[in-house]
Amino acid sequence: MLILCIVLFFTIQILVLFCCAAAGNDPVSQAISDQEQMEFLQNWRESHNVKIK
Repeated sequence: MLILCIVLFFTIQILVLFCCAAAGNDPVSQAISDQEQMEFLQNWRESHNVKIK
């Protein structure tokens, strides 16, 4: 029973690992994330009156 639980645990961990790896390799979602980060930084600079040299 203990061996079955250990095997099940590692199987689920491997599934999660592959899902995360697959999600991280999507160039479209990465581009969207980059765009959102740039917009956030721009809004933050405007709200805090920070000027880029």
